[in-house]
Amino acid sequence: MVNISVYPYGNANERQTSSGWTFTCQHGVHECEGNLVETCFINLVGFDQTKFMDFIITYEADLSKNSKDPYGTAQTLLQSGNYAVTWTQMNTCLTGSEGNNWEHQMALWTNAANHQYTPWITLNNKHTSLIQNECTASTLQCTCNAYSGTNSCCSKYYEQPAGDVCYKDDASA
Repeated sequence: MVNISVYPYGNANERQTSSGWTFTCQHGVHECEGNLVETCFINLVGFDQTKFMDFIITYEADLSKNSKDPYGTAQTLLQSGNYAVTWTQMNTCLTGSEGNNWEHQMALWTNAANHQYTPWITLNNKHTSLIQNECTASTLQCTCNAYSGTNSCCSKYYEQPAGDVCYKDDASA
């Protein structure tokens, strides 16, 4: 129904050196490290959103508790064994040229979008303030509004009342 692309780069800058690319992030070195973790994971699972979205959501939540150690946070999460990537694979990516080149690719894709801020949401290859606001408020509603086919998630979404309601048969209310 929908393909999600995530480009962990943000408002960073890059500079080519003799040994690869050097990245400078708007919010400092820890942001760059977190971007690289997410970039490596996305690439290591072959851009499979069914594998990378759960990791990114959990990783971001864990980072909100420990943003000073993005690599340690990733190591703890990956050592849980719940993901298709091992810490050994991740560490190889983080410390090698492959991860550096993949982050450079994220920079190219981000810059091609001519973004003005992050996150920069596009829908069907378009960005508008309306798309940004609607998709930020409800990704499901935004997706269902743009989707021209039928999907059980959208059907259920439209069948449910908007906002909090109290059903008459709910004895616990």
